[in-house]
Amino acid sequence: MPTASAAPSAILAAHGLHFAALGSAAALPHLDLAPLGVPTTFLDAAREPGWVERYHAVNLARFGGPLALPGWVLADLYLLPSAIGLVLDGDAIVAAYYAAPSLEPGTVIGVSLLSLREGIGAGYAVKALTLAMYRARVQRGITQWRSRALRVHTRFGPLVVEGPAPAVHGAAAESFVYRVILGAPSPSDAAPMPIPEAIARTNAGERLTIVGPGLHVDGEHVWVARAPLQP
Repeated sequence: MPTASAAPSAILAAHGLHFAALGSAAALPHLDLAPLGVPTTFLDAAREPGWVERYHAVNLARFGGPLALPGWVLADLYLLPSAIGLVLDGDAIVAAYYAAPSLEPGTVIGVSLLSLREGIGAGYAVKALTLAMYRARVQRGITQWRSRALRVHTRFGPLVVEGPAPAVHGAAAESFVYRVILGAPSPSDAAPMPIPEAIARTNAGERLTIVGPGLHVDGEHVWVARAPLQP
């Protein structure tokens, strides 16, 4: 369960939005289609090519260059094994989140979070609902030190920094690998740390713990617990 107090259902209701899942019919038995009590429209990717194209277009618009999503990756690694969570305004995608299944029971690997309407909590809502739909207990992933998504990620619990991103990642120099136990209590004693220092300490093998709000308002510091959580 997320640690934030805002209810995803309230966010959707306040803005006339709804939640949907786009993916493989084979995943249906493994999904909770009423996550956090929110009814979900399931969109079978094999029968809804228009929705697949729509998602691909917004993803490419949000993440270009080395982070651009190839069509075969979308088909083979997003849609075949699982489902993408979507927050929709009619036929328009407002926010989307995808996490890949993992060999570690109860754990998913966060892959792509995007929000096209800032300031209403859509990014938080889509991630909360999608993780609940997956029945996830732990989420691992790669995120960027200066990304606003860090503010969303830390609403689900403290982020234990596992290390730098693999060099093959398209934005490795600005990224790190993290793990969050969903709903775990967050240390209350934290201080802002300059991002270059956080990167240097992570590269040296230190496991920092980043807590909410994650990214400082100046975009150049992250909030780090004075006493890091143990792995």
